[in-house]
Amino acid sequence: MKFSFELAINLFSVIIYYQLKLNIMKDQCLKIKNSVLLFCLLVFMLINLSCLDKPNQDWSNEFTGLKWVAYNPPLSNPIEGIEATKESIKRDLSILRQAGFTGLVTYSCNGNLGENFIQIAQEEEFQGIILGIWDPLNEKELKIAVDASKYSIISGYCVGNEGLFVRYNLDELSEAINKLRELTNKPVTTTEEIDDYSNEDLLDIGDWIFPNAHPYFHNVLEPKRAVEWTLGAFNHLKNKTKKFVMFKEVGFPTSGNDEANLSEENQKAYYNGLKITDVDFVYFEGFDQPWKTHLPIEPHWGLFRSDGSPKRLAEQMFNSSGKVTAQKVVLKRTNNSPAKLREETVSPFYIYQDAESLVNHFKPTGYMGDTGDIYIDEAYEKEPYSGKTCIQIKYSAKGTGPNSCYYSPPCKWAGTYWQEPPNNWGKNALWKDKGFDLSKYKRLKFWAKSNRRTRIEFKVGGINEKYGDSLHFPRSVNAKLTDQWQEFEIDLSGAEEDLSYIIGGFVWVTNWTYNPNGVEFYIDEIRFEK
Repeated sequence: MKFSFELAINLFSVIIYYQLKLNIMKDQCLKIKNSVLLFCLLVFMLINLSCLDKPNQDWSNEFTGLKWVAYNPPLSNPIEGIEATKESIKRDLSILRQAGFTGLVTYSCNGNLGENFIQIAQEEEFQGIILGIWDPLNEKELKIAVDASKYSIISGYCVGNEGLFVRYNLDELSEAINKLRELTNKPVTTTEEIDDYSNEDLLDIGDWIFPNAHPYFHNVLEPKRAVEWTLGAFNHLKNKTKKFVMFKEVGFPTSGNDEANLSEENQKAYYNGLKITDVDFVYFEGFDQPWKTHLPIEPHWGLFRSDGSPKRLAEQMFNSSGKVTAQKVVLKRTNNSPAKLREETVSPFYIYQDAESLVNHFKPTGYMGDTGDIYIDEAYEKEPYSGKTCIQIKYSAKGTGPNSCYYSPPCKWAGTYWQEPPNNWGKNALWKDKGFDLSKYKRLKFWAKSNRRTRIEFKVGGINEKYGDSLHFPRSVNAKLTDQWQEFEIDLSGAEEDLSYIIGGFVWVTNWTYNPNGVEFYIDEIRFEK
């Protein structure tokens, strides 16, 4: 039970009242004392009334103390009736939590976004949820929201989102808000677009003001100007109300309009500028939503792509929160229960742990030789060595182009580098600081097998360009693969200084001599170890 200042005042007032009654029954000489007690009672009652006039003081402090992000499951599709699974929600919330978010804002509490979502959020150690109710007229959804109030993680409710005078009217919205507030004793509000708050009635019905405010839709497309616009809109709204103001949606799409010069870098610049202002806001949004196709930009608001991979701003958040540092707690899928996540302390530096692992580094983007002969599936689910997935690679040995050799094709060989960032060949000065310092590691280990006996060469480093690997000449192993999983090792001892800057973390190469008819092989658990 929470002990509040208001409760203390009420208890003290009751004590004074009964003390007064007792004294009245005593000798009249206590009249002076009774007068003093009456005066004290009056003062405390006035203070009590004053506190009742300011109901939002405690919860608004809680709101400003959390880092909020808007959440819609990227693997759902409400148009087609596809609901996110509990496992996919678990994946999403784990990613957001490791990026440093502590508060979640949702839009509906139907299905798995109800009690299951709340329990997962608690397990991931989020500290607050502003639970969304999409339809104020839906009694079932309202009941789910009321039942959710038993969880202390529920900070408040938002009834409806940009639906006023379209899906419901003002009276219906007000009735739902008042009912939910009465039944839950939590703050409740609604959301409309920032321009709609010129309507004074809209300012009156919620416990706080929670609009969507997007500079993009006001034709402000340059990050610095977008920050200035957002701050101006925030201050303008604060001057119109005494209520707490927090922007529910402020964001910057990363694609969908070539003329607007949208990019991940601009999204990053916008939020980095906004977070040092006085604007209280929710990051919009956690993940890209592929099903939102009514405007070309709508699928691209996320800080993360729909597959969970981070965009530029999210990478920055991970770095500042220690996401990929050795000895951090990360998530990995277990062998015996692919859908269940467990915590595991990790010291290796992973290139590939599992298709959905948050500790993966580098990407297999550096295709070489007869590049048309290469097929890679990073989420191959049939008989991985560990976890849920492994990497499947098919080499057809047909000489299919485009060809990257310095002589007339076919090249008669092919290979793929895992690069950081993707497609980084060490030629671009913009990426000169993007590699990893792996000088603390002594070896690279991995598991591999193939559909038949074969030889595949695996290497570390060797991208020898101006901004390429400090390990100019790669370390390698010529692995003899069979149809059984085997562990292989590339010895890196003595190369510590040469590992200080690595953009080509791993590479495979094969040719027509070893595989004249092509080959299919598999790799799993690729990691640097100390």
